[in-house]
Amino acid sequence: MEKDTVERLQDLENEVSALRAKVNYLAGKVEDNGINEETNINADNSNPKDKLNNYKPKTRFPAVDFSVKEGLEQLIGGKVLNRLGIVILLFGTAYFLKYAFDNQWIGEIGRIIIGLVAGMGLMIAGDMLVKRKYHFFSQGLTGAGIAVIYLTAYAAANLYDIFSPAIALGLLVLTAVAGGLLSVRQDAFAVAVLSTLGGFMSPFLIGSDSSNTLFLFSYLAILDFVVLYLAFHKNWCSLNFLSFIGTALAYTAYNVGGYSDTYMNQVFLVLYFVIFGALAFLYNVRHKKATTLPDILLMSLNAGFFITATIENLFKYSDMHGLITVLLASVYLVVSLTLHKRGLGDNQLFYSMLGIGLTLVTVAIPLQLDKEWCNIAWAVEALVLVYGGLKNENIWVSRSGVAVLVLASMYQFSLYVSKLYPVINSYSISFLLITAGFFFTYYMFNRSNHVDRKIAWPAAVYGVILTLKYISWEVINVINYFELSFDERFAISLAWVAIAVVLTVFGVIKDNKGFRFISFGIFGIVLCKILLLDLSMLTVALRVMILLIMGAILVGVSFVYQRDEKKVEK
Repeated sequence: MEKDTVERLQDLENEVSALRAKVNYLAGKVEDNGINEETNINADNSNPKDKLNNYKPKTRFPAVDFSVKEGLEQLIGGKVLNRLGIVILLFGTAYFLKYAFDNQWIGEIGRIIIGLVAGMGLMIAGDMLVKRKYHFFSQGLTGAGIAVIYLTAYAAANLYDIFSPAIALGLLVLTAVAGGLLSVRQDAFAVAVLSTLGGFMSPFLIGSDSSNTLFLFSYLAILDFVVLYLAFHKNWCSLNFLSFIGTALAYTAYNVGGYSDTYMNQVFLVLYFVIFGALAFLYNVRHKKATTLPDILLMSLNAGFFITATIENLFKYSDMHGLITVLLASVYLVVSLTLHKRGLGDNQLFYSMLGIGLTLVTVAIPLQLDKEWCNIAWAVEALVLVYGGLKNENIWVSRSGVAVLVLASMYQFSLYVSKLYPVINSYSISFLLITAGFFFTYYMFNRSNHVDRKIAWPAAVYGVILTLKYISWEVINVINYFELSFDERFAISLAWVAIAVVLTVFGVIKDNKGFRFISFGIFGIVLCKILLLDLSMLTVALRVMILLIMGAILVGVSFVYQRDEKKVEK
């Protein structure tokens, strides 16, 4: 018993020694973090709670970050107040000048000189202050200088007739170019926006002679080149859209005004298309950046505006609209393949340009061809896209082919013609080609390891529906063309039964359960149609005939199934 007690005391002493060692270790850690002897809880006999309450370690962590508060203060004090101050100064200066003008202190020429000198002075002062790191203040002065020159040119041309429209626009071009250069130099997006916005507003403010196509469109092209330069260095996407919208509105307003020069218009439309086409991806290719949604949107808008404006401009040449659209599509396809081959740009850029090109090809078909021939071309295009997409394992190309095929089928449903020579006519050819296209789509998707293999059976079912639709139309067309005294409903029912038999045979030969089930569905539909509709409209002889034929076919199908079942058992 005593021996056990001694062993327990020994164990307890060992545990106390271990705990003491841990306490000493932790005390050393606390001292390393800034607790001196005066702050040691066990340094004297004072209350430990007081020691803990008065404990203030020397922390190594940084002070509280007030960057959010300082950033807000800097935003308000450095930027917002600067912009407000500049606007107030402009208003004050305008009121002073108005007072001076009203009292004839300054003549008209003097007013223009003051405006130009003041604008240039503000721009120079703003550029000088950039070197001293007064970024917000310098941008405000530069923007104010650009605005003063724009307003001065407007007054000189519209109010005082001192400048001709040509001189005023020339001055504005120089101002826009200077503003673009300063925005890059100062890294000032606000200056670039003001320069661009003022530049596109100038033709409306100046009120220049709109019949001068060359001058006005050249001015717009210079502004677009300035934005192209800015995009090359800065890629300010919103500036690209601002320039595009300004160009489109100015061009549209010019043509709505009744002024039109077909050939000159087309030359500048091509120039604008090239500029904005480059804007959409030039910066990304140069700096190896990913293509973004705004880039794709600009490419799409550029293509849409160009083809729409071109068709409107060349409305006299309607027989060439489809060819022009195909040429534009070829540009997108060639550029996309060239960039992809040379490793320029990312896959998003390649697929986007490829998609725009294919869309333009699809749009070109109805512009150039009529009715059924349009559908034939769409069907051929769809088959090429489906085949090419699956062979090259390109999911988007194959999907676009299916979409074009669906579009062609919907358009086919909207057409209806009668009394054509059976089978050998454009309507029948387009219908057969589209229907075959869906079965081809089923075949290609079903035999591939493509991720979209699930498209196969919907394509097959839709192909069967198109087959029934076509057979029904062809039966009616044959009866009408040859003026046969045969009931159309009865003939359609027999034709549908024939399709069901063909699908059954195909399903049995190829051991394809899906087509067999489709044939069962057709048999069921035909049976309901006969019993509920056809019999009430037929003579007794025809009723007997159709019932015998239908019964014989169903018995024959059941016999085939029983024979195959016996083969399996053996």
